[in-house]
Amino acid sequence: MKNIYYILTFVIITSLLSCSSSQSFNNFYNNHKNDNNVSSFQVPSYLRSLLKNASPELNDIFKNVKDFKSISFTDCSPDQSQQINDEINMITKNYTDVLRKNTEEKKSLVSVKEKGDVIKEVIIHNNRNNNHTILFLKGNFDPERIQKLANKNELEDLYDIDL
Repeated sequence: MKNIYYILTFVIITSLLSCSSSQSFNNFYNNHKNDNNVSSFQVPSYLRSLLKNASPELNDIFKNVKDFKSISFTDCSPDQSQQINDEINMITKNYTDVLRKNTEEKKSLVSVKEKGDVIKEVIIHNNRNNNHTILFLKGNFDPERIQKLANKNELEDLYDIDL
């Protein structure tokens, strides 16, 4: 009986891992946007044009944005927090980490997906006290500009909300 339990557990875990390897941010967003203690938004095209005009810095960041999603989790249990971290790590496994900063108080990640000389996707994930804020940008971004913003903590600070 124990062997059957172990085999069944192995099969379930293997199938979950194989499903999660094809995880995308859109799947993650859609799977969690209706969870308890979650705030999420997606910015439609007309609002993106308004954001561009809000300040020169925002215009610099958003001028080439094609998709913009945000999701925040508050008061996560340790298990839920670990699950979110695991899912984001699975999503970003084929991305390049521009910044990963882990302290006892906070964990920050800025990860990008490149195609040639252009960054196509940016994921910013901040985790503090079992609260998570995640920002997803899709578009055509200059790698040097993204690296410069990451080095100055401007990308991290862009979505650094005290929850």
